[in-house]
Amino acid sequence: YTQAGTPIVAASSEYDAGSKQLKIHLEQSWKPSPGQPTKQPYHIPVKIGILGSDGSEQVPEQVLELKEEKQTFTIDGVKEKPILSILRGFSAPVKLQYETSDEELAFLMANDQDSFNRWEAGQKLFTRTILKNVEAHAKGQDLAVDQLVIDAVRKTLLAEGVDGSLLAYALSLPTLGTLAEEMAVINPDALIAAHKFTKKTLAAAMREDLEKVYQRNVLPQEPFRSDSEAVGMRRLKNTCLDYLSSLDDAESRELVLKQALESKWMTDLLAATACLSSSSDDAVHKKAIENFYEKAKGNDLVLCKWFAVQAASVRADTLARCTELLSHPDFTLSNPNKCRSVVGGLAANMQHFHNPDGSGYKWLAERIVDIDKINPQVSARMTAAFSSFRRYDEKRQALMKAELEKLVAMEGLSKDAFEIASRSLKG
Repeated sequence: YTQAGTPIVAASSEYDAGSKQLKIHLEQSWKPSPGQPTKQPYHIPVKIGILGSDGSEQVPEQVLELKEEKQTFTIDGVKEKPILSILRGFSAPVKLQYETSDEELAFLMANDQDSFNRWEAGQKLFTRTILKNVEAHAKGQDLAVDQLVIDAVRKTLLAEGVDGSLLAYALSLPTLGTLAEEMAVINPDALIAAHKFTKKTLAAAMREDLEKVYQRNVLPQEPFRSDSEAVGMRRLKNTCLDYLSSLDDAESRELVLKQALESKWMTDLLAATACLSSSSDDAVHKKAIENFYEKAKGNDLVLCKWFAVQAASVRADTLARCTELLSHPDFTLSNPNKCRSVVGGLAANMQHFHNPDGSGYKWLAERIVDIDKINPQVSARMTAAFSSFRRYDEKRQALMKAELEKLVAMEGLSKDAFEIASRSLKG
């Protein structure tokens, strides 16, 4: 704790089949920080697992004590070329650099006994798959999901003896925001299309398995259980439901609507309603939204969820619906939570906020002006949605910059919002 910054650990390995010996090379590095242009090597515990082709541990899990800038560790008794599971349990707060192939990531996602590394491998594999499809979409090429990805996700889904919450997290795709951070220039259209295609392809390939796991994790409505096992079962069930809802066909909509209408508990009700908030079936969408509202009436905190799921919808009429919600009897801009649910929700909705016609940017800027008269702190937070405008294509940059310039030039804008807008323009 005497040195600032996060160290970087680069790892590599070499295996000698003749001697059954594995050498692991670790090297730590760091960037200078204010007042600390040079630093001493950290003491970094690197927990590793050495897996065989059947997924079993070839040797017992161990911790490598990295105390010098560079160290090599020799491990004997490794019977076959291994796949390494490095930094298990996030054993040290470092940035790991270790080259892994898609095949290795798929293997770790499906077989690693360490929950953190299993999740990490899945996230990396999902990210690679989606970003490959982003590139393909931008070039007008066909999108695809490799069979090894489908197989790894299926094996994870069907894993036995694993906590439901951990499985749910391992199965969940990275968010659009997380994926956008990996792109030099953010292409919302391609990213949304790639994310949607990947989820729908996985759902179609695993439909029967998803339905089985869903049904296996349905709990009785009464009595309500809040123990960790029940929480995990609900989380896994609703992750399956999210995948199935991406198919958006009559069968999947019937399943999701049944959960929405019959659920007595908020977790299941919200999960199902969020799925149907983007349904292409107008009647099913309307029924789900009305059902949630009837169950939420009179509870402001729950109503905020009702507003938020509609603002997050990818339906074509979402922007118009958000405008309608501003006049809803249960909505007021003076309530920060409700304001964030609708206005903040739309700003976080990549499809509609970043509509190439600029309508989302214009809508948010108008809301910022309205909010600024009531709560400058909230308006400043909303203005921050424009702060990353330079990371988008030139057309979107110009549209967002124009809205920021209007805000800066507006007479009477609060100091809070002006500071965010002017700082964003300066870069």
